[in-house]
Amino acid sequence: MQHYKSYIFTLIALFVAFTNILLANEVEYSYVPKKVYEKQVFPISFLTTTAHSKNIKFHFEGNKVPVLKQPVIIRNGSKTFYTFYFKTTEILFKIPKVTVIVNGKKEVLNGVKIPVRELPQRDNFSGVIASGLKIKNHQVSVYDENSNLIAISIEAHDANLEDIYVPSALKDGVENAKRTGSKMEIHYYIVLPADQTSLTFSYFDTIKQTFVNKFVPIKVHDGSVAAQTDLNPKDDSFEALKKYTLIILAILFLLLFLWKKDFFYLILSVISAAILLTFYTALTKVCIKEGSPLYIVPASNSTTSIHVDRRFTTTKLAERNDFVKVEYKNGIVGWIKHEDLCKN
Repeated sequence: MQHYKSYIFTLIALFVAFTNILLANEVEYSYVPKKVYEKQVFPISFLTTTAHSKNIKFHFEGNKVPVLKQPVIIRNGSKTFYTFYFKTTEILFKIPKVTVIVNGKKEVLNGVKIPVRELPQRDNFSGVIASGLKIKNHQVSVYDENSNLIAISIEAHDANLEDIYVPSALKDGVENAKRTGSKMEIHYYIVLPADQTSLTFSYFDTIKQTFVNKFVPIKVHDGSVAAQTDLNPKDDSFEALKKYTLIILAILFLLLFLWKKDFFYLILSVISAAILLTFYTALTKVCIKEGSPLYIVPASNSTTSIHVDRRFTTTKLAERNDFVKVEYKNGIVGWIKHEDLCKN
């Protein structure tokens, strides 16, 4: 009898052990990097082989919050991979433990510890750690009389593009940051001296394990949204000559019409007068409220270059959507929202 009891207890123990093994293998780590760098965005992946694991939740202890709340899910037959992206903020990345609930069943995985390394010094390093960084496009325009504005559209994977910084920048800012799985996109605005003809910065490529240089030519193109306009036409040495020439032509054609009674001269006189009025009629004036933000480009999510420190009146240079383009002091040009214009 004692022999049978021992045999039953052994079977129970084996069954419990086998059940624990099954549960332990229900969710496991699929990928954990062996090392990461400061401010790097990196993946940690989990694997489950449960056929019906649609209802699954992950909880990371130690205040470790993924940069995206929802994981990237990839299914391959009976296997499902859940990938979360984290960012390093300390000298040691540590998750004490991970609690996973699959279809109401809780499983606790051991935590991870990943050493965080410093990158070597590099003069033109932008602070970006990523893979496959691409400059999709860029646009250069005049910011003020001494500097240019460069708007750069950047795309990369496993990237901390929000940390981008160019040491030579007079002003800079990141707009429209968007993460989709491992891919991140941003619009980077940077103000550089007007005599600078190119921009070169580097990022650290996590696949190549080396610094990679990116080059952006700086050439102002006409018609860009933030382009400077001729604010002082009276400074043109030929302006007076053009003005008086149009006046003389208008009067001359009018006299010829009165003398010859030929409507052709009247038409030429009207055209000359119309050109004169088009170029020399006083531009519209607008009043700007004190404290109004001056935007770099005419978009609500644009970077603000400065806040107006006093109420003032200036010339309206252009208008686009809900924005008016104006000149502020020291030759700074930007866009003001209609709501920031004085009502009276």
